[in-house]
Amino acid sequence: MELSLTKIDLPRPIRAAASDGTTVWCAGTDGVRAYTTSGTLLRRPENGGHKRARPPELLSLAAVPGTVAGTPGLPGTLPETVMVPRTFAGTAATEGTLQGTLAGTAGHRVYWLDPAGAPLASARFDGRVLAGGGEIWAVAAGQARRLAGPGRLGEPVELPGLDACAVEGGRLWWTSTRDTLLRGGPREIDLGRRERGGMAVCAGSLWISVRGGLLRVSAWSGEPRRLVGAPDGPVPFLVCANGVLAGGGRDLFALAPVAGAALRVIRLGLQAPLALVIAAGKHVWAFPAGRAQALIVPAELLSGGGPGR
Repeated sequence: MELSLTKIDLPRPIRAAASDGTTVWCAGTDGVRAYTTSGTLLRRPENGGHKRARPPELLSLAAVPGTVAGTPGLPGTLPETVMVPRTFAGTAATEGTLQGTLAGTAGHRVYWLDPAGAPLASARFDGRVLAGGGEIWAVAAGQARRLAGPGRLGEPVELPGLDACAVEGGRLWWTSTRDTLLRGGPREIDLGRRERGGMAVCAGSLWISVRGGLLRVSAWSGEPRRLVGAPDGPVPFLVCANGVLAGGGRDLFALAPVAGAALRVIRLGLQAPLALVIAAGKHVWAFPAGRAQALIVPAELLSGGGPGR
């Protein structure tokens, strides 16, 4: 295993994880635990001795910063500073404290959670939560709804035959099992009949893992770009860590499109495949299947400052 990687042991294998770029939340059968992006466990705040509500056993998690500073005209960001949602934003948190906006799903409901993982409100919805561009969406088979204030969901967006999707603020890029089209962007794109894996928005493009590489679609124009070669495609996981695209299924690869750096392979030395990969600020967290641990890949390794292929 690479010496540049950090391995932390968890109490139990996780079911879901998410990060707002500063805090990482890991949900297992014993509740939600929060960490810094480098892997330090964060203590839950004192609540004056009052009994906290017991968190549900969450099956999905999504998180965004309390405030998102967008850059006008830059794909993958919002056109202005947006409170997400305003009720949760509050004041800026200091280093090493819980922060961000968190949501999860369990059973047939979506939950709005406080930064320590306790439920604040819920609404009936049978699906999962996804985050991107400063927004959280609840997504189910054939339908998606954006999360608003605690306990409130936006108007439903119909996604007939939903296969896969990626969130970009108020936009959903998505594919259907009924045809070969990519929808949600400035124009529909025919992807052809090929096996597809993970999908993510990063560095002004939508990326889709396919056999032999990564399909790239401009978030400006919706125009497809050349195929970028990548190993082991299609892989189930693609994430965007501070402008670096990372993905994999057993090992990881990383690509920094803006910097023009070559794709790097990061060997994890695992016998089992990965169960989950998330972006956490300038880090990527990878969770091996069936093991109570997380592997943390730092920024320098993602961008080419450490050993790789």
